[in-house]
Amino acid sequence: MKNISYWLDIPYTSRPSLKQDRETDVVVIGAGITGVSAAYHSVKAGFKTVLIERDVIASGSAGKNGGMVVEGLAIDFVEAEKQFGKEQAIEAWQRTIDAREYVVSLIESNNIACDFSRSGSLYVASESQDISTLQDELQARHHANFIGEIIPQFEPKKDTLLVANDCSLHPVKFVRGLAEIAEKAGLSVYEQTPALSFDVHTVTTPHGIIHAKKVVVAIESNKTDLTENYGIIKRELALVTEPLSDEDISALSWDKGGMFWNTGNNYIAVRKIGNRLFLNGSINLNPSEKDLLNAEEKIIERFLAFVQNPSKENLAVSHRWTGLLLYPTRNRPFITQQNGYYELFGNGGNGLTNGIMIGKLLVESFLGENIPDIYQD
Repeated sequence: MKNISYWLDIPYTSRPSLKQDRETDVVVIGAGITGVSAAYHSVKAGFKTVLIERDVIASGSAGKNGGMVVEGLAIDFVEAEKQFGKEQAIEAWQRTIDAREYVVSLIESNNIACDFSRSGSLYVASESQDISTLQDELQARHHANFIGEIIPQFEPKKDTLLVANDCSLHPVKFVRGLAEIAEKAGLSVYEQTPALSFDVHTVTTPHGIIHAKKVVVAIESNKTDLTENYGIIKRELALVTEPLSDEDISALSWDKGGMFWNTGNNYIAVRKIGNRLFLNGSINLNPSEKDLLNAEEKIIERFLAFVQNPSKENLAVSHRWTGLLLYPTRNRPFITQQNGYYELFGNGGNGLTNGIMIGKLLVESFLGENIPDIYQD
């Protein structure tokens, strides 16, 4: 077993680090989903743009997620209506749908090879009492003209909310592919280049100072002094199995939707990657090796509670890793400019839609568009 993200376990040649001072229109700190989105849209808008990353592109949360491109927020739509009011809940939810489709358009228009699939997603009732939760959720979405249907899935048959338009992909290939497209349009990328300090117009790195008209900080969970005011940082454990046999795959009592997550407190998320399975769930913020082993066991047990096959003995883990996520208190992403520079936060575990969206919205604000109220601090 490898203690590395499955997505990052691919050949990669890193770019050089910054070795001299630079002047630019826009500098983006952090080459994850949000940072690459901001840099891509910035250079496409005609701004001279520099992107720096302390490690390599997609090495943080972008390379440690499940590769799920889905509509929705960190809470159900029913809860969003209670928290935001119906009008804002509909707007926030619709924007994630638009962002999902925008991700699809980026992949198709740029020919990004990232194992994309319109696989569909499932939201499964863990217990019989959760069936009404799904029914209420579907009814609320239908009233807002969002699609979905309740189907029987898994064995024994469990009520499940199917969203057929949700997608899956290889997140590292997607983020790095988008960065490469931006480079061809003029983006300058420096890896192994940490930001030692920054302010409204200056970023200091170990071997060069970047002077910029606009500074964008897209490092989310690593910027704890700001996140303390906006959300809770959590750690999740992710597993990818060795390839299952064709017999085990065909015997899975799970034939619709390439990914699923469940109701209740014992949350897991699962998706298919060819003949492999991806599984993840929450863990202690600072886990010991014993904690990791116990969490791995529990995640697998929770998964097996939904399926009859494969057997536990056939689920050998090939990759295991953890990652930090910021779950925003207000359950939606936001753009803030408290200190003169821009900070993008709060994707809530849905970075492949929210991160792309807020990076794009930020650059549109540079061009004179208003940032929607729901994303402003």
